Amino acid sequence: MKLSRCAVAVGLTVVSSLALAVVPQVSDSVKTSIDRINQDPVMQKMLKELMSEENAKFRFNTHMEVARIASPSRYELRRAEELTNRLTKEWGYDPKDVMTEPGGHIKGAGIQLVDGEPVYNVCVRVPGSYAQQKGAQSYKGQFPKVLLEGHIDTVNPAVLPPKDKPYEPVKLQLATEPIVKTPAELAAIADELHFDAKGRIIEDANYKKAYVRYVDLKDAQAKGGYRIYVPGFADAMGNTTAVMTAAKMLKKYNIKPVYDVWVCGTAGEEGKGNLAGMKQLYGYSQETGKGNNALNFVANFGADSLRPGSGTLNYLGSYRFEIEYSEPAGFKQGDKPMPSALMAMSRSIAKIADVKSPWDLDKTAERTTYTVGTSRCEEAAVGSRSQKCTLMVDMRSPTPGPLTAIREQIEPTFKAALDEENAKYGLKSGEPGAVSMKLIWFGDRPAHKRANFDDVATQIYWQTAQALGIDQIKALRTNSSSLNDNVPAAVGVPTVNFNVHTVAASGGGHAFYEWGIPGNAQDEGKRIYRMILMGLTAAGYHKSNGEVVAPNVAPIGVRTTEEMY
Repeated sequence: MKLSRCAVAVGLTVVSSLALAVVPQVSDSVKTSIDRINQDPVMQKMLKELMSEENAKFRFNTHMEVARIASPSRYELRRAEELTNRLTKEWGYDPKDVMTEPGGHIKGAGIQLVDGEPVYNVCVRVPGSYAQQKGAQSYKGQFPKVLLEGHIDTVNPAVLPPKDKPYEPVKLQLATEPIVKTPAELAAIADELHFDAKGRIIEDANYKKAYVRYVDLKDAQAKGGYRIYVPGFADAMGNTTAVMTAAKMLKKYNIKPVYDVWVCGTAGEEGKGNLAGMKQLYGYSQETGKGNNALNFVANFGADSLRPGSGTLNYLGSYRFEIEYSEPAGFKQGDKPMPSALMAMSRSIAKIADVKSPWDLDKTAERTTYTVGTSRCEEAAVGSRSQKCTLMVDMRSPTPGPLTAIREQIEPTFKAALDEENAKYGLKSGEPGAVSMKLIWFGDRPAHKRANFDDVATQIYWQTAQALGIDQIKALRTNSSSLNDNVPAAVGVPTVNFNVHTVAASGGGHAFYEWGIPGNAQDEGKRIYRMILMGLTAAGYHKSNGEVVAPNVAPIGVRTTEEMY
C-alpha cells in the first residue's frame, strides 16, 4: 500500500485569551531625547529624502531585486551575499564594518552553529563613540550595541535551487482576477518583471504596470492595478528592505550614534529555521533555554509584523518535535507479522490526543495549544509497506510554564508508542526486527510575557509614534505573536517588533502564491525614519551642532547565563 502526507489535529486547546491594552509611562528623558534627535537638521533632511518619490522607487526596486533571490530558511547565503555587496559597493560601508563572514561566522558571538549548521546573517555596524569614552564599560570586551533587524529567509522555495537558477519569477496579474490556485496557474501568467544581467530591474512597460501605489485592494482593482507575485513579498522582504534602507540612510547622512548600532538581515525565522539568526546574535542555546548575549546588545527593534500600526510586545513560545519511526525491510519474519512504523506513529498520535493541558484541568491556568500538525510516510513499493513514517508535533504557549508542562506530557508518548507497538509482537525496542525511533529535528521558540510595559523599548516605541504622528493608537495591545524577537525578549533584552513595509494589500503568506500591491510610500518612509529614531534614542546620538543626546539604556546588556557555548 502507498501512504501519503496528511494533517492531523489532536488535543487542541486554543490560545484565545483577551488581550489587554496598556499605555506606557514615558520618562522625560525618553521624550526629550526623541525631540532633540528628531529636530536635528540632518535627521529632518533624512526624513525628507525617505518621503521622496526617488527613495520610494529605490525601495521598490531593491525589494523586487532582492526578494526574487531564492532564500530558503537556513540557505540564505545568496541573499546575504547580495545585501553585503550592496552595503559595501554601493551604500558606502567599509568592509570592516560588515560583521558577518560569508561562512556564517560572527566574531565574538556566543554561538556560531545552530542545529549543527552555519547561520547566514548579514550585519553591518554603524560605529558609535562610546568605546572611546573614558571609563567605557564592556561585557568581556564587547561594547554596547542596539540592533535593528528583519529576516531575509522565505518559506518558498523550500529547497535552494542550483547556482545557475538562483531567481524566482516576479509575476504580474490584474488585481481584479482571481488569485491563482496552483503553481501551474502561476507559471502560466505571461506578464512579469524583467531584470538585466546584473539582476537590476528594467523599467519597461511591465515595470510601469507594477510600480503604482494604491490606498487598498479596492482602489487597485478600480484603477487597473496589478498583483505582484513573489515569495517573501510581505513576509518579510518588504520589511527587511526597509531595514536595509535604514542602513543606507545612516551611512549616507553620516549618523554618529553613541553606542554602536547594528543593522541585520537575519536568517532562519521561517519554517524549520529555528530562529537561527537571532540565536546566533544572542548566544541562545535551546539545550539550556538560556542566552549569553555575548555581543552585548542592550536594545532590539525588529521589523517582522505585517500590519501597519501593529506592534508585538509579548512573544508566543513553541516547542516542535519531528519524530521518525522506522521498520526493517519486509514486514514478516517467516510467517510472523512484524511491528509497523505507521502503527507506532498512529499510537503516538492517539496518546497525544488523550493528553490534558493545564487549562483542561484548571480553567484559571494559561491556555496552551498542542497539535500533530503533519504526519507522513515515505512512498512504498507496490505490495509492501512504508518503512519510515514521521510526525511533527507543535506545542505553543504565551508563557514558559505551561509550555514546559505540555512538553513533559507529550514527549514520553513518542517512546511509549514505540514500546507498545513492538511489545504487541513480542519484541523490545532495540531488538532485531523492532521498529526504531529517532528525533529528526527539535525547534524551540522561547516564550516571553512582558512583566513591565514601561521598559525603555516600549517607551520609545510609543513616544516615537506620538512625535511623528504615524501609527498612533489609544493603547498598546498585549496579545502574543511568534516572531524573530522571541529570542531577545526571552533573554531579557528590551524588545519591540513592529511593521515598517506599507502595502495596499497582500496575501498568500508562506504559500507559493504570496503576493502584494504597493501602498502609501510617504507613510512607509516615515516608518523607516521612525525605526531609525527608535534605535538612536536607545543608542544615543551626536547632533550636527556637536551636542550629544545620551543613550537611554545602560551599557551592559541583560543575559540569562554567563556560559559561552
